[in-house]
Amino acid sequence: MPATMMSIAIALFPAVASSTGPAPSAQEGKQHFIRCAACHSTNAADRSATGPHLNGIVGRAAASLPHFAYASELRGQDFKWSPARLDAFLESPRTTHPGMCPTFNGLAKAEHRAALIAYLQQPAD
Repeated sequence: MPATMMSIAIALFPAVASSTGPAPSAQEGKQHFIRCAACHSTNAADRSATGPHLNGIVGRAAASLPHFAYASELRGQDFKWSPARLDAFLESPRTTHPGMCPTFNGLAKAEHRAALIAYLQQPAD
């Protein structure tokens, strides 16, 4: 193996070795979104859902869609929906944001939450 190739292999080894498995699948996340679809849509133009649309939720400021009447628990909150914040919410919604999503108890498995977040980060169908 040439020295350059060996150097690249050595440089990449820590990233490969620390990998905990395959990246979450947005396609698998779409299957988990079915639970969310009872109240939410990924279509930004859809205003018929009970909850706000989730198109572009990652990076969006909390309670920032002008056409939606958010729960009082969320109005005035100063944060953006990051993957980490979404993960915490999806794991235990009643702990992180009481009063939101009253029919959703959360997703216990981290790999299901990661897949759902991967799906939500994709451009809308």
